[in-house]
Amino acid sequence: MHTKTNSFVAHIRQSDHAEQSVFKHNDNVASLASAVGERYGLGNLAKVAGRHHDDGKNTQEFDAYIRAAAAGEAVVRGSVIHSTHGAVLVDKLANQSDLYSKLTAEMIRTAIMSHHGLRDCLSTNGTIVFAEAAERILDSFNHVENYVSNHYSADFIKNEFLFACDDAKAIQTGINEFMRKNNAVGSAHFYLSMYMRLLTSILIDADRKNTACFEDAVDLPQALSCDECKPMWSDYIYQCEMRLAKMRSEKEPSDLDKFREEISQRCMEFDGGESGVFRLVVPCGAGKTLSSLRYALQTANRYAKKHVFYIAPFNSILEQNASEISNYIGDTDAVLEHHSNIVFGADDSEDEKKYELLIENWSKSPIIATTAVQFLNTLFAGKTSSVRRMQSLGDSVIILDEIQALPVKVLKLFNAAMNFLAYFCGASVVLCSATQPLLDKLDKYRILPPKSIIEDEEKYDAAFKRVEIVDCIKENGFSIDEAARFILEQAHDVKSMLAIVNTKSCARKIFEYIGNTIENAAEYCLFHLSTNMCPAHRGEVLEQMRRCLKRKDESKKIICVSTSLIEAGVDVSFERVIRSLTGLDSIVQAAGRCNRNRETDCGMVSIINIRDEHIGTLGHVKSAQEATRELLYNIKAHPEIYPGGALSKPAMDEYYARYFKPLLREMEYPLKYDPEHTLIDLLTINPSGYKRLKAQYGSSRSLLLKQAFKEAGEAFSVIDDDGKVDIIVEYNNDAQQWLQRLRSAATLQKKRSALRHLQRYTVQLRENKRKKIYSMLQINEAGVFVLPLACYDCKYGVDETRNIPVELFIV
Repeated sequence: MHTKTNSFVAHIRQSDHAEQSVFKHNDNVASLASAVGERYGLGNLAKVAGRHHDDGKNTQEFDAYIRAAAAGEAVVRGSVIHSTHGAVLVDKLANQSDLYSKLTAEMIRTAIMSHHGLRDCLSTNGTIVFAEAAERILDSFNHVENYVSNHYSADFIKNEFLFACDDAKAIQTGINEFMRKNNAVGSAHFYLSMYMRLLTSILIDADRKNTACFEDAVDLPQALSCDECKPMWSDYIYQCEMRLAKMRSEKEPSDLDKFREEISQRCMEFDGGESGVFRLVVPCGAGKTLSSLRYALQTANRYAKKHVFYIAPFNSILEQNASEISNYIGDTDAVLEHHSNIVFGADDSEDEKKYELLIENWSKSPIIATTAVQFLNTLFAGKTSSVRRMQSLGDSVIILDEIQALPVKVLKLFNAAMNFLAYFCGASVVLCSATQPLLDKLDKYRILPPKSIIEDEEKYDAAFKRVEIVDCIKENGFSIDEAARFILEQAHDVKSMLAIVNTKSCARKIFEYIGNTIENAAEYCLFHLSTNMCPAHRGEVLEQMRRCLKRKDESKKIICVSTSLIEAGVDVSFERVIRSLTGLDSIVQAAGRCNRNRETDCGMVSIINIRDEHIGTLGHVKSAQEATRELLYNIKAHPEIYPGGALSKPAMDEYYARYFKPLLREMEYPLKYDPEHTLIDLLTINPSGYKRLKAQYGSSRSLLLKQAFKEAGEAFSVIDDDGKVDIIVEYNNDAQQWLQRLRSAATLQKKRSALRHLQRYTVQLRENKRKKIYSMLQINEAGVFVLPLACYDCKYGVDETRNIPVELFIV
């Protein structure tokens, strides 16, 4: 394999100053990366990438740098280039006239150069990033090449590369075959792009694992074998079934329980094979969480899956259902929750460190409950912490809840990525929703038709129907005052009323009108909810509202005026709901807050249109409103086509067909700085970069991989928060104490801990609102704003109507 050479140092252990040589580190990383890569057909590619990823550390310059850092001297992190040398060495192994040899070199060199941060293959300005980087190390490369060749034999290096060529050929052949069988769904360039990100993920994870193992003086971790996975899943199944049996024996059965049990049983028995894309469509209240969990556990056990992922769009849904999953399997330690609401006390530093280690790569927990944001970041965002986690997604069961909540701009990226995970990475992907969008009916970037876990999906609609959708749309719309009066009129006939509108200002104005109009305030419990209130404040209001709703003998009427935040899996139930016109999927979510506990035989959800709502900043709400308006008109004109009205499957399918049609281009993630191109362009053929490359060099510089990975990663964001500023509210003593800890934080770890806890007291405001309202607002280099409690309204939160100059202290 290799001959003995004097060793340069890759790492120096802090505790005892032990040294790990570059070759030892590279060999360990090659071993770890190869073991994970085998699962994806990337074993040999990953091995070569690992073997040479740190070749550039074999220089006197890096040796001096690492020793200075270990001695506590001031050094500039990343100042010594070391991730290019191995890339150049591998590139020199390629036969440039052989397609697969050239592809192999480009894949490996890109992964090596990206293991400390994504790099483009071809930048959009037409630069071949590898070629430019290679020119910068000309002075030191010959030394590194000679040093490596003195350690490993030429045959050893060449043979490892040839085996990697076999991987690249198999991957390209598999992609071509997939495209042929499935009528060119997605793009061969995109799937190759996903393979490249996966290879980079494997390398990053192996590099960091080995570094951590050396620093902690422990052996390299061994991956769980199939034989070790199955008993774990078998035990969780046993625990789940035992708890279900106990629940059945203790609970008074309802009319709906037999349907819930039937759905759950069908999910448990369903066997769709080792991998694929599936859909679970059941009505609200049908027990979707339990049903999907039973499917996931059975599939994981049947096919020895590595993980079960539960993905939800909102923290409120995630926390609730993660807790349910933990209870069913009887093991809270088995479920890793990865979301922003996880906080630790001031004395829980060890627990926080353990948590940080668990979320680094998702590989140490059998069940991971995380948000759609974290999941999509893992697939597309630029941070290496996000890229690293991708290698854990394959050979898993992935449950995606409330799939309709995905932003429009990511839909085609999401579709192609799910195809990749299911058909190239052995994942079983389950799309869950009561309002399943037609993701398989799009154009080229459609998801392959999901197999239904419940074949006769409409069978249970009548049994679980608890509301009627009523079209109250007026030709000229309602004014704010008219909408408020309509809400009050409807509230006369019921004990509880929920009104959901599209904007914060509209919610406030209606709430104020109602508060000023009711004759006897003592007869009402009035609630207001919006994102101008910090999460801790909203949580207190929701808890108070739940208590009022549960007191059924209470003489007071309950009215809540809210923005759409209450639709995000919040477990409340009102006798009647009024919803400002929006997309039918959101209307169905609003209906999920109506008659949830069977307060009446059939609840009512009235749709009104408010002409004074200004929705210019709310993405695609106008398109959704128009699609819903047209659909409701058709339902009135031809009710026979829509049995079940607006809640029927034909209605929902037509809504999505109408809504999606004008947005096909938007679904490719158009780039804000270059609207003619999209994120999909960057991850496939990179037309702008290739055009500029040809303009400079003609056809003399060939390049197989043209993706701009770095630029795509930097451009990607699930949630648009452009122009928004985080403001921390001095809401209570806890907030004040954590603000003090933030001020006194001596380390980055302590500062991150404080900021994480303070998310409960954080409100996002658009920059123009901040400037308009708080003319004396100041900010220092830390970038943290703090709002005194005196300037925070107990009903509305951050009061955008005040124009009081307030000087905020900065931490």
